[in-house]
Amino acid sequence: MHEHELTLDQMLDDPIVQQLMARDGVAEADLRGLVAHVRRRRGTLANDPMRVRPEPRSFGPDPQT
Repeated sequence: MHEHELTLDQMLDDPIVQQLMARDGVAEADLRGLVAHVRRRRGTLANDPMRVRPEPRSFGPDPQT
C-alpha cells in the first residue's frame, strides 16, 4: 500500500465519510460486506489475467487514451 492510501478502517473513521454515508443511507456493515465480496471475487479471478484488470493507481484520466 502506498503511504498516502487509507485503510478501510481509516476511511470509515473519517467524520466526513460517516456524514456522507448517513446522508446516502449507506450502512457500514453493508459497505464492509461489499468490500469482502469484491476481495473474494478478485482473489478467485486474480490467477486469470484475462478476467481481471490490474488495480488502477489513481482515479485520474487513463493515460492510454
